[in-house]
Amino acid sequence: MKHSMVTAVICLTASVFLLTADSDARSINDGLGTTSFVWLKTVADAEIASAGETLAARSGPEALLIHPAAVAGIDRGMVKMSYVSHYVDTQYGFLGYAGHVKGRDIGIRLSYVNYGEFIQTSNAGERIGTFNAGDMGVTFNLGRKLRDDLKVGAAVSYMTSSIEDYNAQAAALDLGLLYTPPFQGLTVGAVLKNLGAVTQSYSSGYDDRLPLYLDLGIKKQLEHAPFALFGDVIFPNDADIVYAAGIETAIRDVLFLHAGVRSRSDIDMNAFKAETDFSSVRTFGFTIALDRYRFSYAFMPDDAIEDTHKVTLGYNIF
Repeated sequence: MKHSMVTAVICLTASVFLLTADSDARSINDGLGTTSFVWLKTVADAEIASAGETLAARSGPEALLIHPAAVAGIDRGMVKMSYVSHYVDTQYGFLGYAGHVKGRDIGIRLSYVNYGEFIQTSNAGERIGTFNAGDMGVTFNLGRKLRDDLKVGAAVSYMTSSIEDYNAQAAALDLGLLYTPPFQGLTVGAVLKNLGAVTQSYSSGYDDRLPLYLDLGIKKQLEHAPFALFGDVIFPNDADIVYAAGIETAIRDVLFLHAGVRSRSDIDMNAFKAETDFSSVRTFGFTIALDRYRFSYAFMPDDAIEDTHKVTLGYNIF
């Protein structure tokens, strides 16, 4: 029992230390700003987002349609929908279903992004009209419980993107693993996101690529207190390494409160240090679970641009 607690404390302490470490210890990734379909890096589920976007070790209902392995071993179906109010009138979200169908644990998700309306101008700067931009995607998820302590999953996605008259298409594969070691309340996980390619770029002669990343994390449910601790390390192909930590507390298994922090890139930290001593991304939120319904809200304040609000609703199908 003591071993499990020591393991969790060491891992979480390391995550927090890395979160607050001096930015000079990290270098700016050469791939910064070189990927398209950047919305694939976002976490639309409000419950996960409110705890620092700690995803890798999630195996509960909040992880359905987000973590590829979470659907494995599902005992009843769930319909989920999510809505996010993002920066500068951008909105995105998804609608999906996860359940046990004909002997298989599956999920299907429809995703969308609406970037709003833009003003179109001539070469002389005169306004000549408006245009829209947006993305759409469909994902099929298949999971399998290999053992009582091991779940695996894969999700295949097809996506389209449009900006005025320009269009792009892409296909991606997500892989996930969840392992429950023989220590009380401990879960470890891994997610490889967006392994694929842009099959059609916005313009000829230019090769776009997807924002690929590997997310490794742990979850520790405290044995004698209603708290769960999370810690993730994310390795992206287009930015610095990201460190995230989160905490959750449960009140009568009906109300769940979440909070977390997530590190910024070197570029972000240099910009934000001039405005605040706290350079990490802060996240807050709550979840209400009532019988068949599960409602989550996440608040992500931003001192420079706009605050982000995320809402997720789940409905269990018996």
